[in-house]
Formats: sequence, structure tokens, C-alpha cells
Amino acid sequence: MEQNRVMRGRRGKDDEGAAIVEMAMVGVVLVLLLMGIMVFGYLMAFRQNLVQAATEGARAGAVAATGSAPEAAKIAAWQAVAGFGKTCDADGLKCDVTVGACPNAPLINCVTVSLTYDYEHNPLLPDVPIVAGALPQTIQAKAVAEVNT
Repeated sequence: MEQNRVMRGRRGKDDEGAAIVEMAMVGVVLVLLLMGIMVFGYLMAFRQNLVQAATEGARAGAVAATGSAPEAAKIAAWQAVAGFGKTCDADGLKCDVTVGACPNAPLINCVTVSLTYDYEHNPLLPDVPIVAGALPQTIQAKAVAEVNT
């Protein structure tokens, strides 16, 4: 009986369990921060890959458009973009290839490749709570290449 009274009097007067509670609170924030960094890095690498695909598509389209119809430029650009692992107008990737006047030189023809990836409906990663609210709905890339005449 005496020992029970001593234990009851001691309860709540020291910090034995405080460290685990603090670690649980801080741990959740650290894990979310780490997941956010990983998701951001992955999406940044994906966007860089999309920019490279648009650049290669514009270059291939500009080479194919020399002395031929604009449709050949579109086919060549789509094939170049497909080399990066995504198919145009499928898998959430929309490709827009146009052959026309260059933006800075209206007398010269250029091939413009605009890529738009619908990340909202085709996510690359599983949703992470809180981080998912900060992710983009679309990822875009655009490249222009001058047609050699």
C-alpha cells in the first residue's frame, strides 16, 4: 500500500515520456519534408526530360521539314519525343507541332514543339499527404528550331 502511494505521487512529475512524444511530433514533419524534397526532385528531373524531348522533337521536325510538307515535320517530331519514353497524345502527354514563321524572324520558317503533360490525371508518383496539394496540374515544355532551307 505504501509503495502504491509513492508511485501515485510520483506520476507526472518527471520527463520520462516527453522525448518520445516530441520525437513523434518532429518526426512527422521531417518525413513530410523529406518526401516533399524527393517529389520535387523527381518532378524537376521529369520536366528537364520533357524540355529535352521538346528540343529533340523541334530539331527532328526542322530537319524533316526541309523541302517537304509540314506533316513530315510533325511525324519526325512525334518520333523524337517518343524516344524519351512518352507517346504523343497518349499517356497524358499532349504534343503540338507547328511549322510557321519564327517568333523573332517572321521571314524564316521554324518548327515549334509544345509539350503538355497532364500531371493531375496521370501522376508519376503516389500521392503524399500535404505535399500533393502543392504539385502542378500540368508540366509544360516548348522548343523552337529553325528550318534549314
